[in-house]
Amino acid sequence: MVKKVPFVEQSEHSECGLACTAMVLNYYEDNVTLSHLRDVYGVPKGGNTLTNLKQILADRGINTMAIRVLEYDILEEQNAPTICFWEERHYVVVEKITATEVIILDPSFGRKKIKRKEFEESFSNIALVVTDIDVEITQRQKKKNATWVILKEILTNQKSKVLLFVAITLLIQLVTILIPKLTEMIINDPVVAVTDVGKITLVIVVLFVSYYLLQVMRGLVLIVLENLFDLTLMKKFMQKIISLPLRFFVNRSTGDLIFRANLSVIIQQIMSQRMLAISVDFFFVFIYLILMFQLSVKLTLIAIVGAIVMGGISLVNSKRVQSITNKELIAQSKVQRILVELFEGMETVKSSGSEHQFYEKWRLDFKKQIELRAEKNRFSTWVRTIQTSIQFILPIVLIYSGLFQVTTGQITLGAIISFNALAGAFIAPVVTVFDSYTELLLLRSYFGKLNEILEAKGNPRLEISGERLGAIHSLDVEDVSFKYSYFEDEILHAVSFSIQAGEKVAIVGKSGSGKSTLLKLLAGLYDTTTGFIRFNGIDLKEIAEESLKKSVSIVNQKPTIFNASLYENIVLNQSDTKPERVEQAIFDSRVDEIIMNLPLGLETQISEGGMNLSGGQMQRISIARSLVKETSLLLMDEPTSSLDNISENFIMDRLKMYDFTCIVVAHRLNTIRHFDRILVMDQGEIVEEGTHEELLALRGYYHAIYFDSAE
Repeated sequence: MVKKVPFVEQSEHSECGLACTAMVLNYYEDNVTLSHLRDVYGVPKGGNTLTNLKQILADRGINTMAIRVLEYDILEEQNAPTICFWEERHYVVVEKITATEVIILDPSFGRKKIKRKEFEESFSNIALVVTDIDVEITQRQKKKNATWVILKEILTNQKSKVLLFVAITLLIQLVTILIPKLTEMIINDPVVAVTDVGKITLVIVVLFVSYYLLQVMRGLVLIVLENLFDLTLMKKFMQKIISLPLRFFVNRSTGDLIFRANLSVIIQQIMSQRMLAISVDFFFVFIYLILMFQLSVKLTLIAIVGAIVMGGISLVNSKRVQSITNKELIAQSKVQRILVELFEGMETVKSSGSEHQFYEKWRLDFKKQIELRAEKNRFSTWVRTIQTSIQFILPIVLIYSGLFQVTTGQITLGAIISFNALAGAFIAPVVTVFDSYTELLLLRSYFGKLNEILEAKGNPRLEISGERLGAIHSLDVEDVSFKYSYFEDEILHAVSFSIQAGEKVAIVGKSGSGKSTLLKLLAGLYDTTTGFIRFNGIDLKEIAEESLKKSVSIVNQKPTIFNASLYENIVLNQSDTKPERVEQAIFDSRVDEIIMNLPLGLETQISEGGMNLSGGQMQRISIARSLVKETSLLLMDEPTSSLDNISENFIMDRLKMYDFTCIVVAHRLNTIRHFDRILVMDQGEIVEEGTHEELLALRGYYHAIYFDSAE
């Protein structure tokens, strides 16, 4: 295999197979992104099988064959990347295999070279090898980098500030050039310099003040640009995150998303502090060269050789640093993930006695991160020290070489000193330019992390103007089926029913029958795979997101309570709600009982995640939150599962008094026996429908569930 396989990092814990597939496709110039494959095929729970990966590759023009590897000769003979099953639970891509070493691309870690023995111990002897390629896939065009597009937009919109920064930098460089000239004049004509103290002193003061003021001005402009970079990039990132559908977050780690968000700060620092100055520095390299050639051709050639050597060292360092940085970023993401999991699940960790287990998990991953950082720094120390040593010794070499020309009258002593100053000013931007290549490579790694978010497919209802909904008079569900990913079995199968305005309907069934999933589809949190959901005869997919959220409210099975006051948690985004409606919602949800035991009442601050509340209290707050909203359809997913029977009966009775349409997924059947209608689900289908009495008379599913729950 001549060319390298492009690395693609997995973003979810179950998508290693999909990432390996993207690597193989990218190798054959099919520039498909991991995000696109995820949007089309999804990620099954537990990940993809080799059969799934084979079909995805076939869909895009690459035929493969799954084989059981008994002899490693077959892998050694492969000229194409091979997807291998790894440690009975993971996928990697084998780029090259020899008698002693194997180069693999692990989507959770990066490219690495391992010993043949280590490979044989981890390889599960099952591989997917390429057998045939459709040449037409090479015609596909590469998508624009979303992060670059944003940064170009910033530079275009802030053109005046960027030009001001460049102009000030040019003036600073011009002032810098005057120093060698002044030095040469003083040394070559010391008598005049000593006798004309006032004029020389004035020039020095003017140079100092000019340099100081210009540096301050550049610093202030840079601060403005940095803030604009950071604000714009983070704003785009947050707008994208908020617009993404719920499906995007199902298998993703909170820690990883936070880590990616923080990368914007690093990007703006590189862009503002390095990339803006590099163009000016590079321009002045040629000016310094011209001035140096005027003084001495031989000394200039020596300086150029030194600059080339230092530049070459920077390039060698850049490639290695980028390779290690890619692995370090993955390690940092894992550490962040563990910390968020630990902090969010501290109660479970404490109650299960898992502190040591989490500590060890954190310690091993943090140790790996530190080791990678140390490896990067060790390499840079050895290599970059050569560069700094050359920079350290070059002035002496230039002065010593120049003395031979002084003795022959080819150059003056002042010119040597002036040349040395110019050479220093010449070397600095050259090193900066080559070092900026390292920064550019790092930017590519950082951009890759952000692009995975910025290029993700957003909620389609946010991208259209959509129909306005208003009050919901009818709800029709027609042959709705749903599955989370292309290769998974359907969770819902051809579900159909209709509900009229004001009806109170309960959905019951055993665990895993699809009740909660159906509710999320009605709320627009997921899109149906097939079939239609219509409100007032309008397809749900054509309704504007804002209008849908105003008309439909959902109480989740596990409500989230935020780090805010109790009042803010109840009204949430309904800050203009009338006080009497808030009071009614508090009474109907029995939150008034919570308030009586709180020192500051509604103004009491709630801990993040509701850590200072019980499960029942959080459910009451969540119900109050939904009642405050002037909703037309209320969806409730086991809203009272943590409440006592008295509170549950009270709340359910109060709900019946509201005129909105209500659909409740119920666990305790006694509380919904007086509902207008009950839908019974089993294995993703509605198997029975009717009132409590009608369903009992059928002596079917509902009858069995009802009396099982009674026992």
